[in-house]
Amino acid sequence: MRQGAAAPLHSPGMGDLTADLMGCSANGQVAAATNSPWRWLSQVRWMFDTSELGLLGRADMTLQVESTKLREGSQTLLEAKHHLHREGIGNATAPRDVGGGGYRWVVQLPIQFLVGYRDLNMRDAAHLGHAELLLLDDSWITRDELHQAVAGELIGVAATEPSGGSNLATASTTIAVPTPSGWELTGEKKWISRIEEAGAFVIFARVHDDIAAFYVRSTNEGLTRASLVPSGLTGWSWGSLVMNCARVRTTDMIGGATAGVSLFRRHFARYRPLVAATCLGAAAASIDHWVGFVLSRSDGGRVLMGGALEKIGQCRSRIILAISGLIAGALHTADPDPIWAKMAKAHSVEVALRAARSAARSMGAQSYEAEHPVRRILRDLEAFEYADGAVDPLFRSSGYAYVRQIADGDG
Repeated sequence: MRQGAAAPLHSPGMGDLTADLMGCSANGQVAAATNSPWRWLSQVRWMFDTSELGLLGRADMTLQVESTKLREGSQTLLEAKHHLHREGIGNATAPRDVGGGGYRWVVQLPIQFLVGYRDLNMRDAAHLGHAELLLLDDSWITRDELHQAVAGELIGVAATEPSGGSNLATASTTIAVPTPSGWELTGEKKWISRIEEAGAFVIFARVHDDIAAFYVRSTNEGLTRASLVPSGLTGWSWGSLVMNCARVRTTDMIGGATAGVSLFRRHFARYRPLVAATCLGAAAASIDHWVGFVLSRSDGGRVLMGGALEKIGQCRSRIILAISGLIAGALHTADPDPIWAKMAKAHSVEVALRAARSAARSMGAQSYEAEHPVRRILRDLEAFEYADGAVDPLFRSSGYAYVRQIADGDG
């Protein structure tokens, strides 16, 4: 079947679905697990062709192994990312001409759902992440920096400022001054994820009355990194980035001196749906932990007290409808509408939080331990209320755009 064509729609049994999607292990036996993300993705299977389903099966088998190693402490997130890229999963949707797999962008959404289900900390280990900013400038296609990112180098993004937040229109603290050989960057960025692991950063700075984006190696002599401790999302390191006349070449600007805001919006229109899918995957895992808890305390699920069935059904319905709508909304575009992306991220985080909170509350003291899977998922999801734009402002932006659309008589 050609890539991009939909697989035939049918309703296989659970065993068939698991075999189709997860593939076989080295000894030919179907990989199996008590908790399976495929129970959550069966409604979107028809949207992907055979080769894409094979990729998803390989991705989850690899993610399952990598997440186990992470929990055991036998490897780091960065090592996991390098392995996922070598296996053709972390760069699956990157263009072939830069060394990627060339799969449709929409395939990244179920991959991210699988990431969230297995370990939310791997959220940027199975795709290019902020390195996709380099893909938005055609002049970078042949650059070694982009090919290194496709091979697994981690790129951080530095947009948030101590006073102006991540709103680039108010990002006046960091400035770029032209020099005979390029630019000098001076200013401070805060709450930068991957501060220690990133090999380079895309830094947004003001150039006169506009905003520009610059590729800056983490070893630049003008950069100073300082660690910060967040309350959640602790897998990757966080910190602040101070630029003290950090010198970059003219060719290290991405997209031109007036392109920063446009690059930022286009990038996050693609990035936010990935965050949404990851959060929904983590929420699905919390529900499966909850179901396991319920089954351990009942007669095979036949005796359920306190409305557990209704609560589980509500959470499952919301997650399945959210991930189905997310993938359907992205099915026919690789360049999503920024407002849709904001809605998708805010709605998915809200759905995911509600589900994880229900699971934690219903499991009671069982989930109270700090390292219990459900407690850890909830802690990380709560951090997403503030990371990459808080949920309320994203909804507010969506509401404003819709009201203006009606007021202006558009569409």
